[in-house]
Amino acid sequence: GFSIYYTLGNIGGAIGPLLALQVREDLGIEYVLIMSSITSFILLIGTFLFFNEPPQQVGSEQKTFGKVFGDMVLVFGNLRFISFLVIFSGFWIMFWQIYYLIPFYSTDVLNYNNFEWLETVDAICIIFLTVPMAALVKRWKPITAMTLGFVFATISWVIIGAIPTVSAAVVGIAIFALGEATQSPRFYEYVSTLAPKTQLGTFMGFAFLPVAIGSFAAGPVADWLRTSYLTTNPSLMWFIVAGIGVVSTLLMILYNIFIAPKDQP
Repeated sequence: GFSIYYTLGNIGGAIGPLLALQVREDLGIEYVLIMSSITSFILLIGTFLFFNEPPQQVGSEQKTFGKVFGDMVLVFGNLRFISFLVIFSGFWIMFWQIYYLIPFYSTDVLNYNNFEWLETVDAICIIFLTVPMAALVKRWKPITAMTLGFVFATISWVIIGAIPTVSAAVVGIAIFALGEATQSPRFYEYVSTLAPKTQLGTFMGFAFLPVAIGSFAAGPVADWLRTSYLTTNPSLMWFIVAGIGVVSTLLMILYNIFIAPKDQP
């Protein structure tokens, strides 16, 4: 079920950059932001028109902002759970470089101005890879699938750094997508094993926290790499990104050995 949801979400991820390319070339890059704003507003209207709140179960607790804040404090107080999410954010620090760093690399190093085509490779591959990869690794232990996903993601940046061509960038991003499709469905399953059984819904609500942490951290990382290495040593720039993957993979394995609950699948 998650793999189907993830596929649908990436259809938008594939179409968005291609629309942005047309808007940027015809009107200017600032209008891409306006396009995004209009799209968000249309989605807001669609939510009001078509979304119905699920019926409240008998005896269930009414959600309030105070309750949500209390749940957040509860989750952040579980150091075992939060430490895993922080470690896993390393994957998303690498992911966001597709959007934060690839455009500069594409235009300044590869002399390929249509960087949006590179940005859409990950989503296009995810559309075709997520469901079959989820089926392929469904009998694996989650930690095994996630580790393999990290390995694929790390290798992708090594390829991009070692071969400075557009074709290598496409291949590298496609391999990253393979890693993403391998680990994502099993990640949420693994998170559910870390959550207290009586608070599963509360903890699963924070499963997307690594995406946010990765986004916030990826910006400064990308800016540092851009200003330090883009024009002097772009290959090293990508090897450093790959190094983030290596460190995150090792930390995840050590977490599973020494910190994670021993009764997990």
